[in-house]
Amino acid sequence: MVRMQNHNRKRSFPGLAERLVSLRQSRGLSQQVLATRAGISIPRLRDAECFGAATTETLNLLAHALATDVDTLLGRKEGTR
Repeated sequence: MVRMQNHNRKRSFPGLAERLVSLRQSRGLSQQVLATRAGISIPRLRDAECFGAATTETLNLLAHALATDVDTLLGRKEGTR
């Protein structure tokens, strides 16, 4: 039996909260605007910004809305695409 990994399970990512807030603010976006652009709810965005908690789907949506990539959100590299 092959066990499928659940990519929609919320995980905590160290440093995500700070980087996400910094990127959002550097682009002059409110939480409401970013959530709308990413197609996610404000509580889902707040989970990421306050606790660094997100699913891989949320990370991808936020990265796209912020014109960056997931590696940047997770602190694996700096910069935007």
